[in-house]
Amino acid sequence: MSLSRRQFLTGAATIGGTAAIGGLLSGCQPQQQSDQNSADGNSQYPDGTTAEDFQNSVVELAPISDFAEEKTFDIVVIGAGTAGVPAVCTALEEGATVACLQKETVVIAHGNGSSGPILEESTALGTLQYKQAWRAAGGYRMNPDLLDLYVNHAGETIMWMMRKGEEAGLPPQASKARTDFDEGSWITVASNYFGPKPINNQDIMTRLAEKAAAAGAEFFYETPAVQLVQADDGSVTGVIGKTKDGYIKFNAAKAVIVAAGDYQNNESLVARYSPDVVRFQRKQSNMTADGILMSMAVGARMVPVNHAKTMHDMDAGPMALTSLPFMALNDLGERFMNEDIPMESWDLSLQWNKDAEDPGRFFRIFDNNFMEKYGATVTIEQLENYIPGLKENPEGVYEGLIDTHRADTLDELAEALGIPADALKKSVDAWNDYCAKGADEQFGLSRNKLKPIDTPPYWGIRQWIRCSAINAGVVVDGCCRVLGKDDKPIPGLYSVGSGAGNVCGGLEWNLYQGGLCCGSYMTMGRYAAIHALTGEFTPSQPATYESAKDGWNA
Repeated sequence: MSLSRRQFLTGAATIGGTAAIGGLLSGCQPQQQSDQNSADGNSQYPDGTTAEDFQNSVVELAPISDFAEEKTFDIVVIGAGTAGVPAVCTALEEGATVACLQKETVVIAHGNGSSGPILEESTALGTLQYKQAWRAAGGYRMNPDLLDLYVNHAGETIMWMMRKGEEAGLPPQASKARTDFDEGSWITVASNYFGPKPINNQDIMTRLAEKAAAAGAEFFYETPAVQLVQADDGSVTGVIGKTKDGYIKFNAAKAVIVAAGDYQNNESLVARYSPDVVRFQRKQSNMTADGILMSMAVGARMVPVNHAKTMHDMDAGPMALTSLPFMALNDLGERFMNEDIPMESWDLSLQWNKDAEDPGRFFRIFDNNFMEKYGATVTIEQLENYIPGLKENPEGVYEGLIDTHRADTLDELAEALGIPADALKKSVDAWNDYCAKGADEQFGLSRNKLKPIDTPPYWGIRQWIRCSAINAGVVVDGCCRVLGKDDKPIPGLYSVGSGAGNVCGGLEWNLYQGGLCCGSYMTMGRYAAIHALTGEFTPSQPATYESAKDGWNA
């Protein structure tokens, strides 16, 4: 008889007490957990976890032995997304048999671009200085081995993705940019953006998954992975998926690659590891730490806090305007912060709004002369795409998320935004007074950033900061092998993407140079598959500089 996790936990005392509890970790060989090391002091759960963590996840701890079916592959990937699909495609190229378990009904890929250094167009010193710039941007907390993986191999991955996009009928919008450091040192970074506007990675990963399936990869949709299979020697030899018809055991002759995403929808883990996120809404769904918890159940551990979070709103208005210090108001129409703060850190000021049901909502106010006053590159015509209902087919936006408004008077703007008109006008008057004085007597915004709001029509963006990702998970090495408590790899287990390691570092995911997040996740997926199959980082069908160099726009 196979018991569900909840049946097992609630009925442990009636089915053997201590003997049952001893087998709570997944796999063939039960492992004992110490009371003092588990997050809630309960030996029933893997170190660092609690009962609530598992209640928020599909992962099952009670050993599963009754299977409707059993299958064997070289590589089994958990998750069909930005990291998982490249792992599948690479495993196929390397001649392996590969299966992919996906909890959802379709591929789910996030992010809107990827980047990678082109070492052929960079200097050795510039490459080192580029890594230091990323360390600084990430608060010096990022895993140096994962940063090396990105810098050394993301360029090849970017060029490989260009090739895969062409093969899939979705060639990228590819570009490159050079950054100079000291005299004679520089780095060139290439970027890919796939698909029609608004650009995202969903289209390209869906296409690549379809091509991979046609080439022999097997995708199992609506089949959540619920438990890893662990042999007597501690190695991971497979994964158990759950379907409406029962459990399927997927044996992995070479490795299991976990690419199941982050933990933003597992509220107990968020409260423990990323408390800053608790009061904010989440952009994703079903990111319940399944891969993280399965890995911890076989001996993995979570990377130390803090965990870099991605708190963005590039949808309500143009991303290019997020860097401008427009006057910021709360829902009462009152200023609440110094506006000289990057978008990825807005939440750090917003979280102090204790009375707001959703602290991620606030307003940014400016006038029709914003281009001249701020040197903005966004035109009025482009900004009009973000006004709900103005255009029949607005270009480059998610119509359900745009929230920019224009009005001839401040009273009308207040009505459109839903904030008190008297408070809005009072805030604008105070702002304009500070501009005239050349001194922000409320928050100290620099004089050169104070621009009067005095040229109608007036504009307001109703921003909505939510969590897009939490970029941290189980500890991995530079090969993406999951490490146990002894800092040694757990044989047969790799983890890639947002639930693996801490390539991002600091408090917030920064925008020092766009694309590292998705670029690193694609690279992790690709090179984890290569390493699992060959023990090295040499692809059998590498993308070459000569074949790709003419595909970039300077």
